[in-house]
Amino acid sequence: MSVFDYIVIGVYLVFMLSLGPIYKSFSKTASDFFRGGGGMLWWVVGSSAFMTQFSAWSFTGGAAKAYETGTFFLILFACNAIATLTTVLFTVARFRQMRVITAVEAIRKRFGNTSEQIFNWLPLFFNTFFGGIMLYTISVFMSGVFEVPMVPIILILAAVTIVMTLLGGSWAATAGDFVQMMVVLVITFIMTGLTLGHKDIGGVSGLMEKMHALTPSDWTLFERPSVIITFTILLLINQIIFANSMQTGAARYLFVKDGHDAKKAAWMSVVGFVLLPAIWIVPAIGASIIFPDLASMYPQLNNPNEAAYVAIAKELLPPGLLGLLVCGIFAASLTSMNSMLNTFSAGFVRNFWIRVVDKETSETKQILVGRIFILVYGLVWTGVALLFSRIQGLELFDLILLASAALGLPAALPMLYGMFVKKVPAWSGWSTMVVGFAVSVILHFGFTEWGWLDLLRNSWDADLPLNDRELGDLKIAYTTGIIAASCTVWFFFTSIFYKYSSKAYIEQVDEFVTEMNTPINRAQEHEPEYECDSRQYLVLANLCLVYGGLTLLLLLVPNDLPARMLVLACGGIVVVVGAVLRVLGKKRAARTASFRK
Repeated sequence: MSVFDYIVIGVYLVFMLSLGPIYKSFSKTASDFFRGGGGMLWWVVGSSAFMTQFSAWSFTGGAAKAYETGTFFLILFACNAIATLTTVLFTVARFRQMRVITAVEAIRKRFGNTSEQIFNWLPLFFNTFFGGIMLYTISVFMSGVFEVPMVPIILILAAVTIVMTLLGGSWAATAGDFVQMMVVLVITFIMTGLTLGHKDIGGVSGLMEKMHALTPSDWTLFERPSVIITFTILLLINQIIFANSMQTGAARYLFVKDGHDAKKAAWMSVVGFVLLPAIWIVPAIGASIIFPDLASMYPQLNNPNEAAYVAIAKELLPPGLLGLLVCGIFAASLTSMNSMLNTFSAGFVRNFWIRVVDKETSETKQILVGRIFILVYGLVWTGVALLFSRIQGLELFDLILLASAALGLPAALPMLYGMFVKKVPAWSGWSTMVVGFAVSVILHFGFTEWGWLDLLRNSWDADLPLNDRELGDLKIAYTTGIIAASCTVWFFFTSIFYKYSSKAYIEQVDEFVTEMNTPINRAQEHEPEYECDSRQYLVLANLCLVYGGLTLLLLLVPNDLPARMLVLACGGIVVVVGAVLRVLGKKRAARTASFRK
């Protein structure tokens, strides 16, 4: 990278750090700090919900899958789109209508105090790995591709994430995602255009002619249809469960004003999963044509194909814009880490501290305790990332999906069933999770120690053993399917004991279900100062104007005219968005002032 690229990255990190102090004044109460007071603009929450699933792994492990298999990788995004659509149709309004600050509070309303603590602490422990994996993926990308030391990258990004979330809370974590989404969208569109215009690609028609796995019939070149169908079905089931679970799904939509806004925010994610991947995948596929042997280019990487995106970026982007691509990768990951830090700090404070340690904790002290937790938990993530950096031979795609199925699925499944099935005892939720964890441990040792992989390799087709790619996908599919089936059987088995439940528990569940299905009356359930739309518009507008303006400074870099036009497009788009938001914000402010008179 050139010196201009490093300057761009440095400016971006400083910009992200500034979001903490900027949004610090937005948090007056614990509700403000942990979920934006339940008053965030729906399109801000929608962009955050989408970005938290479009992490830096999309540009590394995801890009490697697209490089290797072409459009086959779009299966994942298609499953995400369908899963989010089911959320729109069945659960997203119910999530917001639970009228809670944290998703674990909803678990207490549904399953009681014991389940509240179990579902607060066990996922908290296991999710330390996800934060570490996110930091690790970026370190692999940067250290292996740009030959930058891994440890400083982990430490710098961890510091930015911690400080930003610690000061700004949910406002910085969620509202800041909108600006970061602009970075990802702009650089993705530019990379796609440049890839299609490359002499070795020859536009859309050239890409279609040269790509080996473009059409569904070509997928069978690397996996037999029966394996593809099995993998897709189980992956879709996994994504639907997570998207519609109280603990994982609800956490994204507690920030909006009511169930109607929650639906609009979820629709934004659906549209994102349908449109953006088709654009994002082009550079990764183009890299397979322009650079067919990434292993020789990046021998230092465990999986050289993870460098597909940056390899073609180095080929196409002028000085300055390559740094902007790196910022886009940082942005995609920071959004996920910020959101997770905020969610887990909210759970610690609202579901443990004020419930067990100090029930009289003031709003100000709740925010303080939350900030201390963010600092400590962020440091734990950093330690996990440093640990992963010492482990060799990890493929990020399989690592993320297997961890998701083994650690997250047992917790998510009962929190989906619990919204629709009333007649189960209070212990059905946590006991289902325990059963799922036990099954996941057995599966882990079975695949790694007891030779189940060898049995699987030869059992699918005696005449043609599974290849490594098929074996990996089936391992993920079987893990998901077996855990989901085990948890489902156990959850419904517990219904036998519902008749022994206390009268208080039965009444509690009835009240929870009634409230969950009752639309929010904003005129009655919110204070007058709750409406702060104009302020949100104006702050976001200023952020876009500043970031776009800083990007336009790259016009001073001694590039040729086409490169400067790309810079103008990058900065100009963000500036235009900022200007539009500013106009809308002023109109809303004027309307509010007129109404109050």
